[in-house]
Amino acid sequence: MPEIDTSLGKPNRRSKPTSRCTEAETARVDGNAEASGVSSDKTIAVFDRDEVERQITLAWGFEPRLEEYYGPPPALGPDEGPRVEKLLAILNDVRGPHRSLLFGTPSLQNALAQVHAQCPAFGEVVALYERAVALSAMTGAPVSVPPVLLLGEPGIGKTHASKSIATALGVDIHAFSCATSSDAQALLVGHPPSWRGARTGILTEAMIASVSAQPAVLFDEVDKFMTHHTEQPYAVLLAALEPENACAMRDEYLQVPFNVANALFILTANDAGQIPNFIMDRVLAFHIAPPSGDALVAIARNIVADIVDTLRGGVELPAEAILCRLARPNPRGIKKVAKLAYGFAAAAGRDRMSLADIEAAEAVATGDSKPAQFGFLTSGRGRSRSG
Repeated sequence: MPEIDTSLGKPNRRSKPTSRCTEAETARVDGNAEASGVSSDKTIAVFDRDEVERQITLAWGFEPRLEEYYGPPPALGPDEGPRVEKLLAILNDVRGPHRSLLFGTPSLQNALAQVHAQCPAFGEVVALYERAVALSAMTGAPVSVPPVLLLGEPGIGKTHASKSIATALGVDIHAFSCATSSDAQALLVGHPPSWRGARTGILTEAMIASVSAQPAVLFDEVDKFMTHHTEQPYAVLLAALEPENACAMRDEYLQVPFNVANALFILTANDAGQIPNFIMDRVLAFHIAPPSGDALVAIARNIVADIVDTLRGGVELPAEAILCRLARPNPRGIKKVAKLAYGFAAAAGRDRMSLADIEAAEAVATGDSKPAQFGFLTSGRGRSRSG
C-alpha cells in the first residue's frame, strides 16, 4: 500500500457533476494572466476529487484523512486492493483534479501554418484548427474544436497529420488503435471491479496523465472497431463524443466521473460506410484525397528531410529531380522507399541517393528483387556439386 498523504486539508463539498456541465460549475480561473497556449492560470477539473475520496472511504470504512486516528487501512482483496491503490495515487497527485486549458496565441497560429505547409493534403483540416485558435485568441475563450473524422485511403498520412496538429498545439496526444482493440468498453471507460482483469479505462488514464484538460485523443481506424459480439462499440464511443455525457463520463473501474468533454477528438477511417450514422452525425468528416503534383513533391521533401534528421545529418537531401521520382500518392510508401534508397547509397559509399538507388529500393519494397540462388540446383545444365 503506498504512503498516504495525511496532510490533505478537508476539500470543499462541491455538488456532484450532473449530465450537463457549465463553465461556472467546472472552471476555475486563478488570476488574470495573459493566456498563452496551455495556460497554468486557467484550469478545469477533469475528475471529482470528492468522489475519489468517497470510493476509498467505502473500501476502508473510514476517510483517508482519518487514517492517523483509525490506524492502518484494512487488508483488501486482490481485486479491490489495486483499485484502491489507483484511487490513492489520484487522490495524492500534487496537481489535484485540475488541468490546464488551451488558448489561442500567435505562436500556435504560426505552428499550425507550418503543419499546413507540411501536410498540404490536409489543408481544410488544419484550417479548422487555425480558425479555432484565432477565435480563442480574439475572445479569450479556450480553444474548442468538434470531433473530426479523417476519411481516406490507407497510408495517405492521416495519423501523421493528426499527430502534427497535436504537436503544433502543444498538447499531449493519446493514440488508440480501434482495429486491434477487442474490448471497446475497456478502451474508453473500463469494466466494473467485479469483472476478472478489470482495469481503468484507457481514455480516463489519458485524462489523468495529461498536462492539459484538452489532450488530443486519436481513435485510429475507427471503421474497424472489433469487439465482443455482445457489445456495441460505437455506443460506448458515443458517450465520449456527446458533450452532455462526456463532461461526467464515469469510469466503471474507479466508479469516478471524468470530464473528457474538452478533449480534442480525432478519428480516422478508410470506409465511412462501416460507421453508424449516429457517430457520423457527431463528427466533422473530411474526405482526404490522395495528393498530386507539387503537393506530392512537397510531401516527399518533408518526409526525406525527417529521415535525414533521424540519420543525424549523415546523408544529404536529394536533388529536386530525385524528389520528383520519389514522390508517390502514398506517403508511407515514400518513407519506405527513401529509407531503403539511402541504404543502397551508403553501401556504394555515397551520402546522397540516386535514381538507381530508388529503383533498387522499389524492387525490394515490392518484392520484385531476385535473390541469389543457393543450394545444389542451378539454372545451368546438370547439378552443381558446390555446397
